[in-house]
Amino acid sequence: MSEMANESTSRAQQAGQTAKQEASATVGQAREGASQVAGTATDQVRAVTGEARAQAGAMAGDLRTRVTEEAESQTRRGAQVMRQWADDLSGLADSADTDSPARSLVTQAADRGHRAADYLDTRGVGGLVDDLQDFARRRPGAFLGGAVVAGFAVGRLAKAGSKANGSGSGRSTQPPTSGPPSMPGDAAPELPGRGEA
Repeated sequence: MSEMANESTSRAQQAGQTAKQEASATVGQAREGASQVAGTATDQVRAVTGEARAQAGAMAGDLRTRVTEEAESQTRRGAQVMRQWADDLSGLADSADTDSPARSLVTQAADRGHRAADYLDTRGVGGLVDDLQDFARRRPGAFLGGAVVAGFAVGRLAKAGSKANGSGSGRSTQPPTSGPPSMPGDAAPELPGRGEA
């Protein structure tokens, strides 16, 4: 019986060792599989991140191109409008009296308008931005002062435009009058440039 007991014990020990080896092999395979899954997941995350960066870069480049094209288009339109104003001023100066002091002022304004339109046509928005940056570096106080004045002017124009749009809607806030409006003291305002020459 003791032989059988020894044999059973040795078989049990062998079975235990075999089970231990198999468990160890299974744990090793599980670790290896987990490491492969983690490596694959890391590679996929890197690929997705790289693709997202590439798409974001492409979108930023496309947006930059669109903004530049729109700015160039607006600059060309501004140059055309400025040239038209300068042409109108030139026509006004040509029809004015030769000895009129206003004629020289209008002629100077027309010349400056033509030069500004030519500048915008030749330099474009890039040249305008470069020149503004150069001016801001050389004279920061004047640049900031000009920016404040320009902001104030744009704000006033926007406010006036919104008031004009509001009053042009067909609704009147004042009751209609039967006659022409009268001014205090029935005095007509004196307009600049309409005085005696």
